[in-house]
Amino acid sequence: MKRLVIIAITILLTPCLMAQPGGRPHQHQSQPPHQSHQTSTPPPAPGQQHPHQQLHTLVLNANNGEEFVVYVDGDIVNRKAMSSVLVHNLNNQPHDIYVVLKRPVDKITVMRYFPDMIVENCMVSYNIQTRNLELTMMQPQAVPPQPNLPHICSYEEVEQMYNLLKKESFDDTRLSMAKNMVSHQHLAAHQIKRLAESFTFDSNKLAFLKYAYAYCVDQQNYYVCLEVLTFSSDKENLMRYINN
Repeated sequence: MKRLVIIAITILLTPCLMAQPGGRPHQHQSQPPHQSHQTSTPPPAPGQQHPHQQLHTLVLNANNGEEFVVYVDGDIVNRKAMSSVLVHNLNNQPHDIYVVLKRPVDKITVMRYFPDMIVENCMVSYNIQTRNLELTMMQPQAVPPQPNLPHICSYEEVEQMYNLLKKESFDDTRLSMAKNMVSHQHLAAHQIKRLAESFTFDSNKLAFLKYAYAYCVDQQNYYVCLEVLTFSSDKENLMRYINN
């Protein structure tokens, strides 16, 4: 009887002994704490444009009629060498501008370009003495204030002239009227560009822009008129006219 009581006590105490530190209880793997994930818009990859980013245009003009090819970040812009090249749709990121001169062959120069203004000018020139190809940024300068500065046409006046030109059926008549307008007014470059938009054919646009250049009050900003012309040959023609 005594032996049976000892056996029963031993059976009852066995679970308690297994729960002591010396035992090997079953271990449960703890789950990692819940982590909150914050959604964020990743930054645009290099070379890609942000949806709200302002685009820039770089105009490269030869100082002495040099013909050259332009590369932007390794991509060619013009396969045929030209003396005036427009590079459109540049984002706000810095760009590597490579200019390869046609003569002398393989004369290359590189410029790190940081877009600042919407449209910027760059002068391409080759120094015969030093044999260096140089790129120089040419920032447009505002017209300095003068006490007797002539009255420059207002937006409403330019739009009135534009509407009169659009009413004409033929470009030849429109060209005569436009020449008469600019010769009796004081117009800024962007206003002359607006009048040029009234023409149907690029040949008449070019003829008008050449004529109006002499009457522009801010000739240093005349490159904005290049945007009116469709063909690169006409743009080069106008730039040669201005440079000469």
